[in-house]
Amino acid sequence: MANPDDEVAIYQFPLEIFHSIFDYLVSEDRYQLEAGTSEKPIVSFTISQVSQRWRDIALELPFIWTNIRIFHFRDSQRAMVKKLLVRTKGLPLSITLEYNKPLTAAQKKNCWDILLEIMSCASRWEVLRIAVNEDLFTQICGNFGGRQAPILQRLELIILGSDKRPHRRMSPFIVSPLYLELSHTHLLRHLVLFGVRLRMPSPTYMEKLEVLSLDYTPGMDMLDRPSLPAESPPLQTRLRDLSLDGMVFRNLPTRSYLSEYTAFLTTLSLSNMFGHLSADVTSLFKHLPTITLREFSLLNVDFAFWNGFLNSMVGPDPRYPAVEKLCLQNIEEYSVQITQLPLTDFIQGFPKLEILDLYNVLHITNSLKRCAIFPCIHTLRVRGVQGASYKDLCEVDTPPFLDLSSLPWLQRKVPNFKRNPMDKAY
Repeated sequence: MANPDDEVAIYQFPLEIFHSIFDYLVSEDRYQLEAGTSEKPIVSFTISQVSQRWRDIALELPFIWTNIRIFHFRDSQRAMVKKLLVRTKGLPLSITLEYNKPLTAAQKKNCWDILLEIMSCASRWEVLRIAVNEDLFTQICGNFGGRQAPILQRLELIILGSDKRPHRRMSPFIVSPLYLELSHTHLLRHLVLFGVRLRMPSPTYMEKLEVLSLDYTPGMDMLDRPSLPAESPPLQTRLRDLSLDGMVFRNLPTRSYLSEYTAFLTTLSLSNMFGHLSADVTSLFKHLPTITLREFSLLNVDFAFWNGFLNSMVGPDPRYPAVEKLCLQNIEEYSVQITQLPLTDFIQGFPKLEILDLYNVLHITNSLKRCAIFPCIHTLRVRGVQGASYKDLCEVDTPPFLDLSSLPWLQRKVPNFKRNPMDKAY
C-alpha cells in the first residue's frame, strides 16, 4: 500500500483537489450504474487502493462509500456491507441488491445478515434497487415490510426471471400476491415496480412521482381505479416519464386516474401489449397525452394494438405535434398487410419528428417507402430490414431539411452513413 513517491507533485495537491477528483469518480460510477447495472467493483475501493495517501484521504470522505452494491452472498460481501455502513457515517445511501440464483445453506445466513443491515438503515435510503428472483423476493416482502423511508427518492422493486430480466407471467391476470409496505416516503420521485405491489398508507404519493415504470401487477392498483367524480378538481401530477409493460385497460371511465396522472407526460413507452381489441386500444390512447409528448416508444405489440394505435391518430390535426423521437420495435409483421390501413395519418401525426428508430418492423419500413417521410427527420436507425444498405443495423444522419424524402432516397443520398457492429445493436 505504501507509495515511495509521496513527494511527487500530485501528492502536494490540497485536499480540496482530491475531494473534487473523488467526487467526480463516484458520480461517474453512479451514472454508469443507473444506465445499466454492472457488477464491477465499487469505485471507492479502487480509489483507496491507489496508494496509502489516497487511502487515508478516502477514509476521511464518507460520501464516497455511500454507493453499496450487492451481487453475491459470500462472507466477503457480508463483511463489506458492514464496513461500508460504518464508513458512511450516517449519510444518505444508494443501495443495489441484485441476485438471481438459488441460495446455498451458507449463503442464506449471509443473505439474512445483509438484509438485516440494509433494512435497519431504511431511514437513510436515498436510492434502493432490489432485483431478485421470486423466491427471495417473497421472503423479503414477508419479513421486511413496514419500513419508514423519509428521504427515499428512487425505488426499484423487480422480480427477475431466469434470464435476469423482469419476470413476465404467462397471463397478466395471474396476479402476484407480493407486497412491500413502506411509509413516510414524502420525497419519492422515481418508482419502478415489476411483479411487486407497493403498499402505502395513502395513494397521494402518486401525485409527486416524476418517473414511473410499471407492469400489470402494480399497474392495476395504481392506474386502473374507479372513475373520478365529474365535479372534483384535477389531480395534482408531476409525472413526466411513464413506461407501461403488459398492461390491460378495458372500460376506462371518462375521468380516469390514468388520464389525470399522465396529463403532462413528455416521455411514454408502451411494451409487451398483446391480446387487446383494437377498439380498446383506441380508447386507451384517448386517456394518454398527445400535446406534451417529446419521446414515444412502442415495443413488442401485436397487430390489434398497432391497428388501434393507428385508428387513434385519425383526425384533421397532428396527433403528436411535439414528438421529436419515435421508436417502433417488434410490431407483428402481418398487421398492416391484414388491415391495409394507410400511413397518411401516421406520417402527419408527427410533424416535428427528428429521430426515428425502426427495429424489426419490416412491413412498416416498406410502407414508409411509398410515403413522404417526416419533414424534420435528421436521424434514422434501422435494424432487421432487408437490403445491403440496411443490413442488421444502420444509423443515418441526414440533412436537417429533405427535398426528396423517401427511405430509398435516404439510402442513396445521405452522405453520413454509419453501420453499428452487431455487439452494439439495439
